[in-house]
Amino acid sequence: MGFIGFLSDFGLRDEWVAACKGIIYRIAPDSRIIDISHEIPAFNIRKGALVLALALPYCPIGVHMAVVDPGVGGFRRPLALKVGRGDILVGPDNGLFALAAERLGGIEIGVEIKNRRYMLDKVSPTFHGRDIFAPTAAHLSNGADIADVGPLLDPKLLAEVPWPKPIIERERIICQVIDIDRFGTLRLSINALKLKELGVSVGRPLWVGVSGHRHLMPFVETFEDVSAGEFLMTVDSSNWISIAQNLGNAAERLNASVGDEVVLKVPAS
Repeated sequence: MGFIGFLSDFGLRDEWVAACKGIIYRIAPDSRIIDISHEIPAFNIRKGALVLALALPYCPIGVHMAVVDPGVGGFRRPLALKVGRGDILVGPDNGLFALAAERLGGIEIGVEIKNRRYMLDKVSPTFHGRDIFAPTAAHLSNGADIADVGPLLDPKLLAEVPWPKPIIERERIICQVIDIDRFGTLRLSINALKLKELGVSVGRPLWVGVSGHRHLMPFVETFEDVSAGEFLMTVDSSNWISIAQNLGNAAERLNASVGDEVVLKVPAS
């Protein structure tokens, strides 16, 4: 029995998710579909990439289809990628898979989906999720050889993670807000290992500059390590550095948005 993960920005009000699942079950009736999320904000590749990367390591090894595809029908390529853990990722070449592939052991084989045998007979230029990605994912789940799906691609030429890499200097890190969760916590584009390069460990405060605000924030393990209403920095459950407000909404208080630059600086001794 094959597991097929499915992520999209389709929402649940329209027919799109059901159409894709219907195609999958027609081709691979014994498969089990895991709905990773269908509430990715419309066209938001960054959020889709992050959710995939954080969810897939905890999912069974399988074929995982992701459709956040503002360039559908255009110049971006439809992909199938085999990664080190054994999973196959199916979707558009727009950066959606870059971080997930890295967390699943890196890309071992990449192909452009071109074999019409793995698509529906009629392919709409505006619904590749139904007509290309769903049937391809189903056939791969049934045991089709990824090499038969289309020509090989150089993984180095695929779209990269959709946010800039942090700049690490001697006494500061310049990074970016890459996500804001429903509690208003800001997830930054650095992990705990990068912060250690500044010599920062739990218990030490940092100057944090974001959206015109500058605060000295404690770097702590849990929200309850500070009083209600206070800001804090912590390592979240996925090893990203986050800025939060205990029992509050840090994004609202700081007037911060996804994409904002954040400067972390070690206080002078």
